[in-house]
Amino acid sequence: MGWHVHPPHYRHLEEVETERRMSNREIFARLLRYLTPYKKWIAIITFAVIVTSVTGIASPYILGREIISKYILKGDLYGLQAIILVFMGIQIANWAANTIRIYGLGKVGQSLLLKMRTDLFSHLQRLSFSFFDRSDSGDLISRVTNDTDAIGEAFTSGLVQVSSDMLSLLMIVIVMFSIDVRLSLASMTVVPLILVAAILFNSKFRAAYRMQRTKISTVTSKLQEGISGIREIQSFTRERDMMEDFKTANLENFQANLQATKVWGSFFPTIQLIQTLGTGIVILYGGWLAFNGMLGPMEEAIGTLITFIMYVGMFFGPIFDLANFYNTVQSSLAAAERIFRILDIEPEIKDDVDAVEIPRIEGEIEFRDVTFGYRPENPVLHDVSFHVKPKETIALVGPTGAGKSTIIKLLCRFYDPQSGQILIDGYDVKKVKLKSLRRQMGIVLQETFLFSGTIIDNIRYGKPEATDDEVIAAAKLVGAHEFIEKLPDGYYTKIGEGGVGLSVGQKQLVSFARALLRDPAILILDEATSSIDPYTDLLIRKAMKTLLKDRTSIIIAHRLSTVRDVDRILVIDDGRIVEEGSHEELIKKGGLYSYLYKMQFKEPEAVETVATSPH
Repeated sequence: MGWHVHPPHYRHLEEVETERRMSNREIFARLLRYLTPYKKWIAIITFAVIVTSVTGIASPYILGREIISKYILKGDLYGLQAIILVFMGIQIANWAANTIRIYGLGKVGQSLLLKMRTDLFSHLQRLSFSFFDRSDSGDLISRVTNDTDAIGEAFTSGLVQVSSDMLSLLMIVIVMFSIDVRLSLASMTVVPLILVAAILFNSKFRAAYRMQRTKISTVTSKLQEGISGIREIQSFTRERDMMEDFKTANLENFQANLQATKVWGSFFPTIQLIQTLGTGIVILYGGWLAFNGMLGPMEEAIGTLITFIMYVGMFFGPIFDLANFYNTVQSSLAAAERIFRILDIEPEIKDDVDAVEIPRIEGEIEFRDVTFGYRPENPVLHDVSFHVKPKETIALVGPTGAGKSTIIKLLCRFYDPQSGQILIDGYDVKKVKLKSLRRQMGIVLQETFLFSGTIIDNIRYGKPEATDDEVIAAAKLVGAHEFIEKLPDGYYTKIGEGGVGLSVGQKQLVSFARALLRDPAILILDEATSSIDPYTDLLIRKAMKTLLKDRTSIIIAHRLSTVRDVDRILVIDDGRIVEEGSHEELIKKGGLYSYLYKMQFKEPEAVETVATSPH
């Protein structure tokens, strides 16, 4: 039995998440916590923002009220030269402050992404098997990459910028009212229209960007499947189907992005139209005031009107930025919501508050009336009880789906039973710390997973502190040394993810060496020899005595020849132990084990008899 089980009762993660929506306030509060460690840099950025805003606001005033009104229109060349130097000094200060602001934003923004990605990945490492049963890797990859990118974009190009824009907006309003109250009030007549537009588009933005984030995760998922499963895809000539699936996901992502673009495409021109209307009102009203001498002498009136028109443009500039930020923040809120939902998921399997470190174990195992189901109302195991003595080797055999691998998962506490107890050396596995338990176990699976890297690093994975000599010794014991030495770079030969470049048998030998190097008190072989060729099987058999010596071992196998010499065999059927004994004893009983044995080693008519016989 394999370990990659996806019980049909689990709903997809997205379906579970739709039950709860986070408020914007909650999301913002949690995002701000990530900024707390960078108070010093935020203070520097804030100062730079203030300098940038002040120098930016001063420029139109000096240009219109001073340079044009007092010097150009009056022909004062000497005064013009002096004021130009002041103007250039302000521009240099603006440039310096802006440079510091941009660098600071980048530093804090990237640090935020570093911390958030680290937190998210670390949390995923702690989540239980049941979480991954109902999730797909592509969706999780999208959350760690695409969603965090969206949040980073909102910060680096938005959060501090919007603070700068709000400060600039306040200063612009103050300066405008100090110049002329009448023109200021005229320019403000369009502000209510902007607020109404923002309110009307709010719900549309959030829905569009939530859908956008969901669809891009589906694309990532299909991409991951298309790459990881390329051998199966091509073997079964399903390339066209896979391309159609990806095309569908990509099309849905395109449509979600198009919908978001439509919403933004309607909102932004609306704001532009309102700005044009506001500028037109100011020009008409300001011109009328100037023509009627209500803005002072014509030289002063021209300078005032030019200054005011520049400020009106600057007034709508921050509003444009705020509108653009509003667009960005809706996308980032949807992304943050997806990330925080993952971070809010509590591991179902975790240490109790009173959990203790289990000492070096002898390997005594006891199941007491254990009942378990991936869906509680549909148990996979029914009141299973058995006892394994220290250093004893037992085998679990039975039909596919009988519950053999589930017993192992419960023993390693990847899941907890609905009822009953599992004891190791008398310790309830629920009462001991997970790391202290699992570090004393070695597991070799049927579907061996090797990491991209060197052979030596893969063997050393279970014991990082092991020396090269220890790694080589373990490889020799399981018969892996010979083929490793023949590789181009020996133990330092690099392999692809999943062990690409090695045969199935070679990968199994590496996994055996990895388990042996750890020197576990309890060794578990889950159909670990079912995919091995006869020659490699012979190598494994030679190493098996060493591998199983002085440790409690549990072997799950369909190939019954591998379990003939174990101390005891437990026969599992439909989640129950139906037979128990040695190979010879079970053969004599003529029960299920005998049937299974005949199915593998006897004549075809016996197989037919087994297929039609009740268990």
